[in-house]
Amino acid sequence: MSPRLASAWVAALIGAALPGGAFADVPAVAAKAEPARPAESGAHASAATLGPLAIGAEVRDATGVEIGHVTRLTTDKAGRSVAQVRDNEDVYSIPVDRLFARGGAAVSTVTLDALKHGWKPD
Repeated sequence: MSPRLASAWVAALIGAALPGGAFADVPAVAAKAEPARPAESGAHASAATLGPLAIGAEVRDATGVEIGHVTRLTTDKAGRSVAQVRDNEDVYSIPVDRLFARGGAAVSTVTLDALKHGWKPD
């Protein structure tokens, strides 16, 4: 690009940005708020924040052994709602229909031993 063309281009950009420039006649339009998008997981908006399946909730098996804490509520490849439960580096996916509320915590019908040995939902 020649220096003359470059300086003309810069002058046009600056002129457009200044009041009275080439774009001064463009009207402003008020933006309208649209409804929020639904949760990507398909779960209710409150699912991750309320109740015994809240993110961070403690999960125990029916014998009282701690499995871990809920880190995520999502759906698996089969379309089932699952809670991902983490215990240090181990992460288990437990179907929500296998979790129940007891004493303010979530209780799994699947034992920790079964999860450690590769239990998979039917």
